[in-house]
Amino acid sequence: MSPGFKLPDKWWQWLLVYPGLAIALIPVVTEYLKPSEGDKQFALWTKNISCVEAPFAGVLNEFNVQTSATICKSGDVLVRFIGPSDKRAYRWVPVELFGLRSAGTFSLIGNAMAQAPGARQREEVICQWTLPNGWIIRRVKVDESCFEEHIWGATGEVRRRQPVSCRAPCR
Repeated sequence: MSPGFKLPDKWWQWLLVYPGLAIALIPVVTEYLKPSEGDKQFALWTKNISCVEAPFAGVLNEFNVQTSATICKSGDVLVRFIGPSDKRAYRWVPVELFGLRSAGTFSLIGNAMAQAPGARQREEVICQWTLPNGWIIRRVKVDESCFEEHIWGATGEVRRRQPVSCRAPCR
C-alpha cells in the first residue's frame, strides 16, 4: 500500500466506505459487461441468416443514396444503404427496438388484416403535424377510410389510431 493510503479505523467507516464504493462501481461494471453494438449486429446477422436472401426494392433520394429494407419473419429489419460510388452499408434494426416484448408478439400477417393474396392496401398521408408536448399527429387515408394516428415522437410508437372523416380539416 502507498504511504498516504489509510484503511478506515472505525466500524462505521467500513459500513460507509465499501457500500458507497460498490454502488459507485455498479454503472461502470454494467456498461463494461454490455454487449457492444458490433456484437449485437453480428448476433442479428446470425439469427436471420436465412432471411437475407430476400430481394431488396430500394428508394433513391436526391443525394443519390438508395435505401431499402427487408423484414424477416423474426420481425427484425435489415436496412441497406447504397451511396455514391456504390458504397454500401447494412444495418439491422431489432424488433425489440420498436417496444415489442419479443418477436413472438410481432406478426406481419396479423397486421395485414386478412387481405386476400395479391391485394394491397394503399395508404396515403393526408397531413401531419407536431404538438409541443412531443406528439406527432398524422392523418392517413387507407383505401376509402381515413384515420388519425397519435404517435409518441420519442419512440415512434402509434399510441392511438382512430377513424376520422376524410373531409375533416387538418389541425
